[in-house]
Amino acid sequence: MHETARKNEKNIFCLACYTIICPHCLSLHRSHRLLQIRRYVYHDVIRLNDLEKLIDCNFIQSYRTNKAKVVFLNHRPQSRPFRGSGNNCYTCERSLQDPYIFCSLFCKVTTVN
Repeated sequence: MHETARKNEKNIFCLACYTIICPHCLSLHRSHRLLQIRRYVYHDVIRLNDLEKLIDCNFIQSYRTNKAKVVFLNHRPQSRPFRGSGNNCYTCERSLQDPYIFCSLFCKVTTVN
């Protein structure tokens, strides 16, 4: 609907409508619960504070960006083999810091189901 408008990236998920919207559509969803999807190191992330209101985020490794903790939505492939002891993602084997066992929300949800 807003293909020609500036800043029209679909980066907001409406929890009431189960749809992704752009910032120009916010007025139609003003009373709904919304999640903003952000970009960090070329990957989609959600702020940990926002996600914790919806799902248990324990054991998902978080990262700090712009003074906020974020969680990756999808797993990220390991760029090179890790040569040390430590934790690995329970789902995709990506190396992690202690005490985390999931690298992303996807890996945690995949394991739980």
